[in-house]
Amino acid sequence: MTDEKMYTFWLCNKQGIGIKKITDLLCFFKEAEYIFKASKEELMQVRSLKEKDIDLLLSGQDEDRLKRDYEEMYKKGIQFVYKKEEQYPDKLRFLQDAPYGLFYKGHLPQKGKVSVAIVGSRRVSHEGRALAQRFGKELAEHGIEVVSGLALGVDIAAQRGAMEVPCGKTFSVLGNGVDICYPAQHIEEYMRMQQYGGVLSEFPLNAPSMPYHFPMRNRIISGLSDGILVIEAKKGSGSLITAETGLEQGREIFVVPGSITNPQYEGGNELLKSGACLVTNIKDILDGLGLFYDEDVENRKKKYEVMLETTEKIVYAILSLEPLHISQIAQMCGLDINCTMEALLSLQTKKMVEMAGGSYYMIKM
Repeated sequence: MTDEKMYTFWLCNKQGIGIKKITDLLCFFKEAEYIFKASKEELMQVRSLKEKDIDLLLSGQDEDRLKRDYEEMYKKGIQFVYKKEEQYPDKLRFLQDAPYGLFYKGHLPQKGKVSVAIVGSRRVSHEGRALAQRFGKELAEHGIEVVSGLALGVDIAAQRGAMEVPCGKTFSVLGNGVDICYPAQHIEEYMRMQQYGGVLSEFPLNAPSMPYHFPMRNRIISGLSDGILVIEAKKGSGSLITAETGLEQGREIFVVPGSITNPQYEGGNELLKSGACLVTNIKDILDGLGLFYDEDVENRKKKYEVMLETTEKIVYAILSLEPLHISQIAQMCGLDINCTMEALLSLQTKKMVEMAGGSYYMIKM
């Protein structure tokens, strides 16, 4: 633990001190420790601060309490990362309005991995829900991380789909403190996704969901993603705002088309008219992201997976024609090296996997 990280935690955990004021404070004081120890007169020199902001900052200048709060956070299984740290997500780092700090449970998105956000209506149709779950699952089967918001409808359907896949990774960005599951009925998914994925938020611990939090949350969903898939979005909906924010961030936009007479599809259809990629299957998304889709490999994998033991399925699910090192396979599967090696040897015996030199493995064709 560094003192600077602890003081940054204090700053980012202040309810009512948003990203704009945090940026202004750091621009003036340079480091969070100097903000923590600043006098009222010094804080008054930051023009964006109101009197209530200054009072809030001054009321928290208790170092012993700060240390207790910081240690208590980690005891609860919550972690904190801020922009100066190497593990801070690269996809967010260079955004103009990137959150300075993130609270998270589980893991952060893996650096260098492709990720796709799936967003859409909370009041989704049966067909839309099934499509969200299908695309979430198929993206995870291709090793793509699925990002969404844990909300009712499209969000949770897509994330459930991703979690059907052994080692499928999905990440929820919350519009409240990361220690709160909202909506509460998704507590099972909230807990499960922390095993291979994670839940994260820029909002302070214990912060409730507020209407103005969600547009802020949405910019992180799009920011963490290489592409955004829209399924059922009304005109002016939060999902449409996420897609438009993604466009500003340079992300690829994908849309499942719908009836021109149904308002539920109006927002998505407008995106298509503006040049978004029309999606009817997983190949459309992979093509749009410049990724390779091999139908023979997919058919072969589906054929053989029914014959495998649980650990073998987990390992086989992440393999492709691209060789992977055994240590990388173990990490992606959440297995130790011995279990991974045992599964790979069994798969080699079944002539489903082959070595590609050294400790690299790939599907055998």
